[in-house]
Amino acid sequence: REYLEKIEAEHDDKRKALGVSDELREIPGVTTAMMVTLGEDGVKTIEDFAGYAADDLTGWKERKDGETKVFPGVLANHGVARADAEQMVLAARLKAGWITEDELAAEEVSADEAVGA
Repeated sequence: REYLEKIEAEHDDKRKALGVSDELREIPGVTTAMMVTLGEDGVKTIEDFAGYAADDLTGWKERKDGETKVFPGVLANHGVARADAEQMVLAARLKAGWITEDELAAEEVSADEAVGA
């Protein structure tokens, strides 16, 4: 337990040195180790994080001329699932004020209606 607390403290010191704000802790699923990785990628605030797409976090593949090229995401080494990444980005956009709960609910209703049509 002491070892884990020491590692967490080291990560916290590093994320502070990188200038990553405490507010990123408010995003469900974001760990201190992830905050260090995000800081190394230049992300320091919820507003910065909100600019990501899920692919930016988890990675993606592109096919060209019969070859597949893999692009690792920023959080690829943290084992973040795509669905979790989508929820993290959504939470950041809500906190940043880019979208509101009402807009989100309206989108969900529209998507449900399109499926039912």
